Formats: sequence, C-alpha cells, structure tokens
Amino acid sequence: MSNVVNPNRSTKVRALVPEPLRTVLRPLWKFAMLARYRFQYGFYPPPGGTDLVGYETMIDFMQTRQIFNLPGDVVEVGAFCGGGTYKLAKSLLRRHLAKKVYAIDCFDISFDQTECTAGIKMAELYAGLLRGRSQKELFCDNTRRLHNVVMIAADSKALSLPTDAICFGFIDGNHSPEYVRNDFHLVWDKLSAGGVAAFHDYGYDLPMVTSTLDELCAKYRNEIDESCVNEAKHILFIRKKPA
Repeated sequence: MSNVVNPNRSTKVRALVPEPLRTVLRPLWKFAMLARYRFQYGFYPPPGGTDLVGYETMIDFMQTRQIFNLPGDVVEVGAFCGGGTYKLAKSLLRRHLAKKVYAIDCFDISFDQTECTAGIKMAELYAGLLRGRSQKELFCDNTRRLHNVVMIAADSKALSLPTDAICFGFIDGNHSPEYVRNDFHLVWDKLSAGGVAAFHDYGYDLPMVTSTLDELCAKYRNEIDESCVNEAKHILFIRKKPA
C-alpha cells in the first residue's frame, strides 16, 4: 500500500468546509501547528520566511548522531534573517549546553553575485525576498533575546573564528567557488573529531557549489568518516572521522 499523500486531497477536503467555518478554524489550526512544533523541538518557531533552508533537518541530524554532545561551538556562515540562527541557538539552550552559535554574515545583500542555472543572481534573489527591509535589523530582531548568539558582521574570508573547536558548522554564505573553499576550511580546520559540517545548495541549481564540494570531499576523503545528502533540502553533510 502506498503511503504517498495525494497533494489534492487536503484541498478537496477544505473545499467541503464552508468558508465561515474555515475562518473560525484557521486560528485553531495555526495554534495546533505551533503546539506540535513546540512539543517536537522544545520552542516555538521564528517568524515565517526567516529560515529559507529548513534548519529542522540539521537539528534532527545533530540529534540522531549526538553531535550536540561533542566538544565545540556551532558556526553558521550565511545567516540571512536569523530564523535558522534562532533555531540552532534555541536547540542548544533547550539542552542546557554552554555552547555559542557564531553567526557570520557581511549583511550586504549585493555581495553574492553568483548566478544560478536560471540566470538569477543570488543578490537579486535576496533583494526580492527582503522587499526593501534591512537584513541586519531582521536578524537582530530574531536573535535579540538569545544570549548564546554571537553575530560576526564580516566577510568570512577576512576573519579567524573566535572559538577553539566546532561541533557543527553550516555553510550557506557566498556561493562562488573561492568562498565555498574558504568557508569549508574555516569550519573544517577547527571541527572536532566526529563533528559535522553541512553545506547548502548541493546538487541543486548552483553547479559550481556542487563541483567545488565534490573536489574538497575527494581531497579530504581520508579525514571523512561519513557523507550523505538530504536531497529534499539540498544539504550535504560531512562528518569528520572520530579520534
């Protein structure tokens, strides 16, 4: 028996419910969804549209492989509006871990001129999503009460991380090959044994990201214990060999 849900089924069911009743039920449905999220992750989600990746995928991965228990902090290169940063920080606080989330972003939406296969520059995509709003202000609004978030407003090529060890790093910054290589080394060189580095846009519409990561995986294959891809979210996970 197939367990694939018919995408039109829920739409057909909703069509049978009178609009006045749908109006009444909508807030209850929203509350139920928020309650379910809080039950699963231990906190309420950030505002919609502030996490473009789906950081739950990475939180689940970290939980399954007990990455939270490894030595080191969490590093995020490319924070956008801070929704994902919020989720990482809340996940650490929920577990009462004295770890920091170092969120690195230059907060200049014109910075990434990499083009996807559709010919759209990443800078244009970000500008369209922000619709004139300030990326940095949105980030600060979404993370202001999180004492374990350290915002680093800088070019990732021009800094050294203020932490001695990393248990998990997520790279979704500038998508040009030179930055993919730089950000890989930024995290990998301080990644704890058994730690994980994750990279967005793998196997998707930025082929130079994929080919650069394939090149790096081949180069460091003797240091890699496991690699896997979440195809739905276009995330490559690379785990460093345990000590």
